[in-house]
Amino acid sequence: MARLLASGALALSLGAALGAAPTATASAAGAAPPPGHAADAAAPPASAAEDASYTAANIPDWAIGPFTRSAHNPLMTPSGSGYEAADLYNPGVIDRGGRYRMLYRAQGTDGGPSQIGYASGTDGVHFTEDTAQNPVIDFGLAGQQDKCGLEDPRLFELHGTYYSFFTAVHPKADGSCYGSYDIAESTSTDGVHWSTPWTVEPAGGNNKDAAVVTDSDGTPRKVNGEYVMYFGQGDTGTDIAYSSDLRTWHAEGSTTPRTADPLDVHYPKGWQPYEVSVAVTDYRTVVGRPAHQDIVVFTAGTLMANGRWFYAISEEEFSGQDPTVMLHQLSDAVLTPTPDVPYEWNGQTPKTAWTNSVFFHDGKWMMYYGGGDTVTALATAGLRRPQPAPSAGTLFSTGFEHGQPAPDWVDGVDTSAAGGGIAGVTAYPGASGPEASARQVVDHDGTNALMYSGQATGAADDHASMRLFDLADRPVRTGRDTTLSYWIYPQAAGSAAPGVSGDNSTCVAPDLVFSDGSTLHGLRGSPLTPASQCGTLKADQWNRVSVDIGKAAAGRKIVRIDLGYDQPASSGGYRGYVDDIALTDAPARPATITGVAPAQAAPGQRVTVTGKGFGSSPQGRHLLLSDAGVHWGGAGDLGTLTIDHWSDTSVTFTVPKPSGPAVSTSSGPGNIWRVEPGSVASVAVVTGPGGGTSGTGQFTVAATDALSDYYNDVGISPDTNRGCGALDNGTDTYSADALGTAAPHPLTPGARVDVDGLAFTWPQAQPCNDDNVRALGQTVLMPHRSGATRIGFLGAATDGAHSGTVTVHYTDGSSGTATLAQSDWGNAPGTGNTEVAAMTYRNQALGAQEHAFHVDEQSIPVDPDRVVASITLPTDKDLHVFATALDGTPAAG
Repeated sequence: MARLLASGALALSLGAALGAAPTATASAAGAAPPPGHAADAAAPPASAAEDASYTAANIPDWAIGPFTRSAHNPLMTPSGSGYEAADLYNPGVIDRGGRYRMLYRAQGTDGGPSQIGYASGTDGVHFTEDTAQNPVIDFGLAGQQDKCGLEDPRLFELHGTYYSFFTAVHPKADGSCYGSYDIAESTSTDGVHWSTPWTVEPAGGNNKDAAVVTDSDGTPRKVNGEYVMYFGQGDTGTDIAYSSDLRTWHAEGSTTPRTADPLDVHYPKGWQPYEVSVAVTDYRTVVGRPAHQDIVVFTAGTLMANGRWFYAISEEEFSGQDPTVMLHQLSDAVLTPTPDVPYEWNGQTPKTAWTNSVFFHDGKWMMYYGGGDTVTALATAGLRRPQPAPSAGTLFSTGFEHGQPAPDWVDGVDTSAAGGGIAGVTAYPGASGPEASARQVVDHDGTNALMYSGQATGAADDHASMRLFDLADRPVRTGRDTTLSYWIYPQAAGSAAPGVSGDNSTCVAPDLVFSDGSTLHGLRGSPLTPASQCGTLKADQWNRVSVDIGKAAAGRKIVRIDLGYDQPASSGGYRGYVDDIALTDAPARPATITGVAPAQAAPGQRVTVTGKGFGSSPQGRHLLLSDAGVHWGGAGDLGTLTIDHWSDTSVTFTVPKPSGPAVSTSSGPGNIWRVEPGSVASVAVVTGPGGGTSGTGQFTVAATDALSDYYNDVGISPDTNRGCGALDNGTDTYSADALGTAAPHPLTPGARVDVDGLAFTWPQAQPCNDDNVRALGQTVLMPHRSGATRIGFLGAATDGAHSGTVTVHYTDGSSGTATLAQSDWGNAPGTGNTEVAAMTYRNQALGAQEHAFHVDEQSIPVDPDRVVASITLPTDKDLHVFATALDGTPAAG
């Protein structure tokens, strides 16, 4: 992986130290998700198991996977005090004659220049650095007097010769490194002794990361008579070059060495940067099926990270006849860093997975990769078994969630003979073309939806048809009762979608392509066309559409699902979301809710929903619980919901306790799958993709006066795990070790702290667990005390000083307001703030940051003639409350 990324990640972490927090990458269309559907509320997978975005049942036929991490990980770690003392990662590996040979990238210090080392083994998981030549490709061999770095080696073998392609880093004009890159190449007969490297592609912004097309065992393979090399990265461009001898590379049809052709890999702008990793052809994915002759290209980067600052690994497919043509593309990653995999989640560049090597050996695919830019790891994938045909009832369904079918194409216009094609439609402002790709948004049921966008020119034939799902290898036969249903959220012109014009966003609908070349929109008497939807849908809200397609299409086989736009002579943009597409063999029959009891329930307590039409069992159905923007129960909802009883007339469930990652991350606080005390939660019964969703019932989540029940953020980490929290919106936290020795008051879990006449209790939570309340407008119950004159707060602000209005509610029904003003934790206490604890550093994922940091006390006045019942905090995520206290005496009763 490029050191550019590691440096960028370093800048993000340190840049937020005393000033602005890093910001998430915007979507390709540069607009926000639907109102109330904040993209940054989406949590990363809490575990590798939850990261199983693709399964054997839903991964496209052409793609390799799903991948499973090796139990031996990490395979290799840095050691010693020399060239690999800090980091050993991003290996190129090949197996020949029962010996695995590995070239790896090594650094003596984090952020320092890299050289290339060698190791070998006989079983693919245990490697030994069995040579005194290490590093085998060093600054001297490469002639790098500036010693700026040799990175990310690929390793291939052809006719007894080993080839290594790697990235050489060159200095800037001022002599500092990372000014430019070129691709260098070297050869060897044993993998240890290497020739003097030469330049394959000269210094340029994207001349790095060479992925030579190989067969499944890592042998370079010619395509149309020449070897092919993909290379580059998304923020500066991706190129393709050709060679007759694996040594001199040129653009197609050119005789000029060291030239290449630009290539459009079609990733949405919001998924950059990305880098090319590996390219394989003549490969198998399914038992008993012939090898694919197209080219699968692995890429790595902020793919599908949606601004959450991690590097993941994904795949796309290029034509084996014309390697410049992209055919398919995964819309999710096949390997994503997760908090329970520390060697990926932590390290020199936290939340990073990057591969240089994928090959097939002994019945399985071997993907060697770097974790956290620090260690070497392995993930494997076997050949998949052919999947059975869909069961009766549901013919096809997806909510674009983990474990559900994902689009086979991303932003791909259907220009096939049977497709709808495109005319008069270009890119929505900020995008590179018409879009149709899965995005992380908080939809009506789950976390993902399909985003669409485009820009109509106003011509008489404006339309666009975008390819979504390829069903050619598993066609769906329609019957007389087949129903197509989906949810759609057309956006209106406004701050979330400023480029939208009129009702253009409503002129969108799924389309079906049949095996005989016909389409749903083209059938006589078609019940659904994009044009027929114009003006019939409500903008800026979810609309459910269900149509009986059996009358018009019975007996036909569906081989592809598209998404169409059709609004002639109406210029301007369109944008929106589609979710929960389903094909079923029966008309919709939604359930009905008549009651929810009890009316108030606490986490861990059972609640019963009564009504009718729920079905005899939860098979193919689910209960959807929603509270404060978090969802439980749906196939893609990460929070766990326990169903205690299910019948056609009642469903009993247990109100969930806090769950999810025990640590805060850059995308949100720890334990983010939780009900909020004092909030109103809603429930609905979903009786299947085609059966619709019932109306909603409600109950109130019981509140308590224990502040710990409201904790929603991790602000304290131990020095042994510095990156486990996110107090300052990045990975910045108080050090538990520094707090324990702070002055004037050491702060340890559960410690009593007396400040200015108020008795506080410091959070009992252990480091890396929720320990403070981010002020998001919560109403917090308070212990009843007579004669109280003040409410005190222990905490501090992040990202500068912050203040907001606290509403004080009294037991007699009256209320008042006061201002809570907190000083920045990196500054000395300001007006109204009393220093409680001062320390000399704070923790970040990359280490300790030396600076003075503080915990302060603030107080607000209350009416001593009344008894405080509760307080409503301001809505400001940069205000943090670790403890509260009142003076006065306990109130009678």
